[in-house]
Amino acid sequence: VMLAQGRAPPPQFHHPLDCYRCHPFAGMTDLVEPSRPQNAYWLWLGENRDALTKQAGGGSVSAVGKLAGETWKAMSAAQKATFEKKAAALKAEYEAAMAKFIADGGVKGKRRAEKAEIKKGKTDKKAKKEARKASGAPSKPQNAYWLYLAENREAITKEAGSATGSVVGKLAGQKWKALSAAAKAPYEKKAAELKAEYEKALEEFKKNAPAEAGDEEDEGEEEA
Repeated sequence: VMLAQGRAPPPQFHHPLDCYRCHPFAGMTDLVEPSRPQNAYWLWLGENRDALTKQAGGGSVSAVGKLAGETWKAMSAAQKATFEKKAAALKAEYEAAMAKFIADGGVKGKRRAEKAEIKKGKTDKKAKKEARKASGAPSKPQNAYWLYLAENREAITKEAGSATGSVVGKLAGQKWKALSAAAKAPYEKKAAELKAEYEKALEEFKKNAPAEAGDEEDEGEEEA
């Protein structure tokens, strides 16, 4: 484009930081520590979990784990070979990826430390609840949803075809939301009665207990 005087406009200059390609951190992404791969046993279990669960009668995780361990130990070296070879290859890939991660400035074990910190927080929370329970403080009652789930857990577990908490909880939540107000009413009435009893007991407890014992109430279970 030419100006009226017939001269071209001066070139436009930008600050280096306004240019993505000129930015010293352009294109860089956060380093992600590689995850430790599964060993031969866990690779085998991943491929055979459904069959083992069926063989165990669709039981709990511990029942499936026990059967899996017994089955794995009884397998011959030839039967395990495929999984051990794959595990060795995955381990080699992991070690190479870890070496690159460290060379690029990553810190080995940082992610594990962060997970441990989160776990510690959960443990502290559990310990606090147990200490409060030991003090004799009344426990916060279940809400309407949890009363409904407790009464119908067996049927819902059977319908879900799994005893896994997340699977049962998801189905229970869907069923609860689909219930009419009339169907929910008995549980809501019971929950209101239990709440009133709890609040009365809590007030009585606070009168006789040390001040710090009644400072924090139990965190009730959330509705799905």
